[in-house]
Amino acid sequence: MSESRNRAFMYGESVFTTARMNAGSFLDWEYHFERLSRGVEYVYGPFTDGDDWLALLKNRLESRWSQEDGDKVLRITIYREQARGLRRLGLASVTDLKIHVSALPYDSQRTKGKTLKLRTTSAIPRPHWWPSYLKAGNYLEVILAQKVFLRPGDDDLLFTSSSDTILSSSVANIFVVRHNKLYTPPVGPNVLEGIMRRKVLEMAPDIFDEVLETETTLDQLYKADGVFGTNSVRGPFLVDRVDDHEINFDQDFLRKFELLRDRTLA
Repeated sequence: MSESRNRAFMYGESVFTTARMNAGSFLDWEYHFERLSRGVEYVYGPFTDGDDWLALLKNRLESRWSQEDGDKVLRITIYREQARGLRRLGLASVTDLKIHVSALPYDSQRTKGKTLKLRTTSAIPRPHWWPSYLKAGNYLEVILAQKVFLRPGDDDLLFTSSSDTILSSSVANIFVVRHNKLYTPPVGPNVLEGIMRRKVLEMAPDIFDEVLETETTLDQLYKADGVFGTNSVRGPFLVDRVDDHEINFDQDFLRKFELLRDRTLA
């Protein structure tokens, strides 16, 4: 079934991940599989396969994406036939799960050096029980919000909380640097445990004086020495405007950003 006709993907009744393939190598596969398997277990488990379910799932997934090669963007979608609204339908085997792999060519020249311009809007709160590792849910709300709030020249939305702190964009985790300290919102229902976010937090202590997972207000963001976003396709990339405020990058920040970017993409 093509992805455009896959109900599970269109209506958010699936667990998925999006990643880069570079020269036939699935970048950060172990990270992606760990998060993906946690989401699959939460939504569709427990499984009748006992302790073997994880190995069975990994083998099935690897056999699917290993058929691809070259430089591509991969989206792996896992769903259960006839499942509606991510409901648990009783015990099942991992072999009952459906796997769809979408592969599109990746052209690094299209995004090389491109910065993002963000427009803030309030996030629609997810329930408190929504796991931060669960990458699922349809994009209709985001698409409609983009149509309403994006202005000419904007690239994406930056979602904010009810207390006016930043959360994430529709495609990226967000980082703010001020006085050589790195800040990023803590994960939660509206902030995904991004793969590249995880890599940045692992490597950042060697580059910045302090790394803090804490709430950051828009006013604090406007005073930043630098702002950047991360996702598994592009890696770290600069944000040079939020609403009508231009981010004036500090030169020391730019040097350290490039160092961090090189390490995370190595």
